[in-house]
Amino acid sequence: MKSRYIVLTLTFLTLLTFAFIFDNVFSIWEQASYARFKPVTTGLPSAQIARDVQVGEVTADFFFAPPGQAKRPLLIVMHGGFLQGGNKKNYAYIGGLGVRLGYSVAIVQLKHYPGIFTRPFFSNETRRSRSLPEQAKNFAVFVRGVGALGERFGFDSAKIHVLAHGSGALLLGDANVESFKSIVLVSPIWSLKENVASIAPMQLRALEGYITDADALRLSPSEWVKTTKNPLLLICSERDLPYIKDACAKATVARANAKPIERVIVQRPSHFELMFHLGSKIEEATEPLKKFLFDNARS
Repeated sequence: MKSRYIVLTLTFLTLLTFAFIFDNVFSIWEQASYARFKPVTTGLPSAQIARDVQVGEVTADFFFAPPGQAKRPLLIVMHGGFLQGGNKKNYAYIGGLGVRLGYSVAIVQLKHYPGIFTRPFFSNETRRSRSLPEQAKNFAVFVRGVGALGERFGFDSAKIHVLAHGSGALLLGDANVESFKSIVLVSPIWSLKENVASIAPMQLRALEGYITDADALRLSPSEWVKTTKNPLLLICSERDLPYIKDACAKATVARANAKPIERVIVQRPSHFELMFHLGSKIEEATEPLKKFLFDNARS
C-alpha cells in the first residue's frame, strides 16, 4: 500500500513539474539563454535610465542622452516571448546601443498572457485583456501617448522607429505603422494566416478564443507591412524556429514607392540568443543593424 502512495505521489510531482515547465517554457528558455550568453550592459549612467515608466497599460524602460542635446528620434523595442514572457530588462543593452547611435530608446513590457498551468487563476476578463488583440490595442495607445514624455526623455515624438522580436511583430499591427520612420523585425512571426498551423500549441494559447480571422490578418506583418513605405530590415537565423526561418527567407511584400526590404539571415545562433546578442557577439547581424539604425536616425 505504501509503495502505491509513493508511486502516485511521484507521478503527481512529475506531472506538476512538466506542467510548470510547459507553462513557463519561454521564460525558462529565455533566462537560460541569458545566463549562458549574458549580453553587454547598457554602458549608460543611471541618470540616463528611467525604469518602469507607465503609459496606459504599458510599462517601459527609457534610455536617453544627457540634458541639453537636440531632440532625438525614439526607438521603441518590443520583445516577444509569446506574448511578452520574459523580462524587458534582458534587452537593456539595446538601450545603450540605441543611445550611442543617436536615439532615445523605450523598451516596453506588456502583461504576460497566463500559461496553461496558471490560467485557472485568472478570470476570463483578465485573460481577454492580455490576449493578442487587446495587447496590440494597448501598444497602439502607448505609441499615441508616449509623445507626452518627449521633453523628459529628449525625443521627437514625430520620429518614431520600432524594433520587434518574435511575436512582438504581431503586437505592432494596431498602431499607426505607416508613421514609423523605420522598422526592424527580428525573427518575426510573419503571418498568422499562413503559418498558424505550424505554431506550437503552447504559443497559440494566447490566441485561443480571442482572435478572429480579421484580427489575424490585421496583426500579421505580412499584411500591415503593405501599408508602410519607410525602410524595413528583417533579421533571422538559420537555427530559428522553422516557421519563422522559412517565412523570413521567402517574405515578399509589394510596397508602393518603398525601398526594397533589407534581409539578413545568419547561420547561428538560436531564436532567443539572436535577440540577446544583436549588439555585440553576432557580427554578421550586428553590423547591418547598427548601419540601418545609424542611417535612419536622421530620417
